[in-house]
Amino acid sequence: MPPGTAAGTSPPSTSSYYDKLVAKFGRTSQDDHHKDRINEETEILKEESKISLDRLKENSDMDDYDWEFWSSVISDVERVKSKESGRLKENLSLGVPPSLRGMLWQIFSKSKNNSNVIETEYRELLHRTSPHEKLIRGDLARTFPSHSFYKERDGEGQEALFNVIKAYSIFDQQVGYCQGLPFVVGCLLLHMPDEAAFCVLVKMMSCYGLRGLFTRHMEKLHERLYQFNQLLLYFLPEVHRHLDAQGVVPSMYAAQWFMTLFAYRCPLELVFRVYDVVFVEGSQIVLNFALALMRRNQQTILSLEFEGLLAFFAENIYDEYKNDAYGFVKDAYSFTISSRHLAKLSKQYAAQVKREAKLHSEEDQLKRKNRELTDQKQRIEKAYAMLESEHQEVARQVIESKMNMARLDEENQQLRRSVLQLQIEIDKIRKTINVDRQAQFDELARRNSELVQQNSALEDQLVEVESQLIEFKMKYADSENQYEVMKQKLYEAQRLSSFR
Repeated sequence: MPPGTAAGTSPPSTSSYYDKLVAKFGRTSQDDHHKDRINEETEILKEESKISLDRLKENSDMDDYDWEFWSSVISDVERVKSKESGRLKENLSLGVPPSLRGMLWQIFSKSKNNSNVIETEYRELLHRTSPHEKLIRGDLARTFPSHSFYKERDGEGQEALFNVIKAYSIFDQQVGYCQGLPFVVGCLLLHMPDEAAFCVLVKMMSCYGLRGLFTRHMEKLHERLYQFNQLLLYFLPEVHRHLDAQGVVPSMYAAQWFMTLFAYRCPLELVFRVYDVVFVEGSQIVLNFALALMRRNQQTILSLEFEGLLAFFAENIYDEYKNDAYGFVKDAYSFTISSRHLAKLSKQYAAQVKREAKLHSEEDQLKRKNRELTDQKQRIEKAYAMLESEHQEVARQVIESKMNMARLDEENQQLRRSVLQLQIEIDKIRKTINVDRQAQFDELARRNSELVQQNSALEDQLVEVESQLIEFKMKYADSENQYEVMKQKLYEAQRLSSFR
């Protein structure tokens, strides 16, 4: 993954751990003892630098470096920057003495101010766990893989690199970890111990504007790319037109320049020269170095098309300066870019971002409205499909009803004809039945009359039989009485005969 890719950033907070610590580190104290402690740390660094410079003077030719000038820089860098800026630029073009580079970077950045507090915080952070440790470990071997200091897995270089990046990822949780950061830290560790590198890194992020390159939305990086694009149009319009025609925009090749201060794939001697100037001039000077690269390679750039351009920017853009570090710095200084010009470009970028944000907001509203209308359309289409289906079903039922009604009407007509026919038959039957019924009635009446007469005769006979029966019963009763009398007499006769 290229160094411009952010990874594992934490969501911002209104009062972050980083904000509190930076406020703490940058707070001036009314305590004289505290002020003396700050001055003492800076003075110790200056003394160490002067001792190292004196040793270098004894062991080097006077023509190599202007030792007196660098001694004056160590003594009072602010005076040299304001009073001898031309001489400072010339000596920066020649290069900072390598053995003094780490100490001078600390002096330029004023990293020794409150360094005891920051270093104490750093040591405490090393005992904590960062959520980005796995990502950091995975990228260590890809940071300056050919450099002996970083080659060995779990060696001194990789461990120092891991410690500083891990500590910073905890220290500044809004930044967390970004894959461009190891290249910046890696350059610092080649010139100073890890505690000092952490202090310088904090200064670079908070005072040199590097932090905005690594935050979640990389606001400063996008602003820097916009400034570079406009400056390229201003200083090298032909190159700008060609790249624009090929569809090659600065984010495709320059993002890594600004995020790593050219440390990604650039020869280290050139990188150190860039850092020398950055620590003196500020991080905006990287725009000058970017323009210097574009102008020195102008003819090659104009001869290439899209794929060739991307390959050239990735592999060969530094070849022209590989053996000309002095020319690289001199060419960078040849571009005059005023702070007012940069501020104007920043203002233009802010206005553009605001416009884009507004357009984006309007676009989001339109997209949201479109989604709502699409959902509504889908609901209507679904309802219409259901209504269409219901309509077809109703139409089918209507047709079936009409066919049933026609069939029923025909059956009704048939039934009416049948009923009429039946009515006629009934009337005929009724008439026939009436004639037959009258004859039957007369016959029945006659037979009834006969039966009445027979019944009357039978009733007379019944009366006579009943009379005879009564008479018979009376005779039977008399007979019974006589029988009992005779039976009594017989009994009396038998009893009397028994006595004889």
